[in-house]
Amino acid sequence: MSDNQGKVVVVTGAGSGIGKATVIRLANESAKVVAVDLTEASLEWTQELDSVSSLAGDITDPQINEQMVELAVDSYGPLDAAVLNAGILTQGDIVRGSMADYDRVMDVNVRGVALGLKSAVAAMAPNGGSIAITGSVSGLRGDSGIWAYNVSKGAVINLARAAALDLGHLNIRVNAVCPGPIHTGLTEATQGTEIGDAMEARLPLGRFGQPEEVAAVISFLTSDDSSFVTGAAIPVDGGITAGTGQWATYSGRKRGYL
Repeated sequence: MSDNQGKVVVVTGAGSGIGKATVIRLANESAKVVAVDLTEASLEWTQELDSVSSLAGDITDPQINEQMVELAVDSYGPLDAAVLNAGILTQGDIVRGSMADYDRVMDVNVRGVALGLKSAVAAMAPNGGSIAITGSVSGLRGDSGIWAYNVSKGAVINLARAAALDLGHLNIRVNAVCPGPIHTGLTEATQGTEIGDAMEARLPLGRFGQPEEVAAVISFLTSDDSSFVTGAAIPVDGGITAGTGQWATYSGRKRGYL
């Protein structure tokens, strides 16, 4: 288990999925966490955890980003890490997808991350720290039917790289975690369907990942164990980016997929 004991961390998109799993992981490692999500209802579960505070609000609002950092510092002390995980996905290909959907996805997935990054850096600058940004394998490769999401995740991964270059002299590390298919609210509709089965057939490990498996990598990045890791885009994807995507894996072929 990574050593995050005593670290002060903010986590956005903490209401469910990867964000929730990350808060629980960090709390179990005795970190002090501020969990941020859109509504108070989505954060009620945090009341059961010691050393976890919650903040409801929209991360596209600069004031919410400033408030989450202030809450962390005022409640627990100097900020050590930020996990900028909040994100949304919209369906629709480049022809049918609306520019309104595109603008909303970019606002949350890119601008919201940039705001969180800037607020975190302002608090970390005296002592250094670590920022982990949730990208996606959809930012490393393209997909059919989710072009706005692809654009946003490609942008946020390169944001992590650029920020790592800008902030290294301050001893602030910035990395992107790039999940593949994970059992979260974003993939819930595919579970038990032919689409979900076909996706699994292309995964070398033959299954979707769990949020806790992504949280484990995020925990490593927020800890001192990753002290020489910055500017990286780390796939947590069951091996999907190892291949071209043209063929089913061995286990997939056994299930009847080509």
